[in-house]
Amino acid sequence: MAASNPNTLWAQRMSSFQIKQADLNRLVMNYLITEGYQEAAQRFKAESSLEPSSLGDSIDDRVRIRNAVRSGQVKYAMDLANRLYPQLFETNNYMYFHMQQLRLIELIREQKVEQALDFAQSKESGLSEVHSDNIREMQRALALLAFDKPEESPFGDLMKPAYRLQVAGELNNAILKYEGGEVVQPKMMFLIKLILWAQDRLEMEGISDYRRIDLETPDFEDEIKRAFQEG
Repeated sequence: MAASNPNTLWAQRMSSFQIKQADLNRLVMNYLITEGYQEAAQRFKAESSLEPSSLGDSIDDRVRIRNAVRSGQVKYAMDLANRLYPQLFETNNYMYFHMQQLRLIELIREQKVEQALDFAQSKESGLSEVHSDNIREMQRALALLAFDKPEESPFGDLMKPAYRLQVAGELNNAILKYEGGEVVQPKMMFLIKLILWAQDRLEMEGISDYRRIDLETPDFEDEIKRAFQEG
């Protein structure tokens, strides 16, 4: 029996996969916002068929808050979130802890050791009486103070930009929940990341007979539609 052509198999599987356009639009929109593709998100909002009510009017606000967290301006992000969503942190203790923990980490990053210690013990931070579920995370953050180069310590992952991105994504989802909107489901977020990863693997294997999804291209939405709809 002749071996199956991997290019043909890939095309067959893509053509057999069906997804509603509205669901795809919502998935892409939330992915772009969460992952920080601000300009692409704005274009998609203007050009897609999504109803405004399905997104809410908070896209610009969420992007501003996300950008502040990503750049380390955690207090500004919290003040902005408090002003726009007054009960957000009151109703989400875990998110409040993560933001305050990140404020502590940023002080450590700036080598403001005494200020970091004062902040950790202050009533304002709420870090001196954390929930039992958060104790380990709090201990990891405080342990950074014991190292001259905390970024090279066993807890250095907290100092990396990826941790800011993680907290920014959590805050975005917390805002969506607060508004009663739609949050990207983990499996749906995983789907897009899996597709992007699979594309890289296919190129490494020398398989080129497929349509590549490129979120950086100005016409990325058309690329995604064609990838799902064409055989």
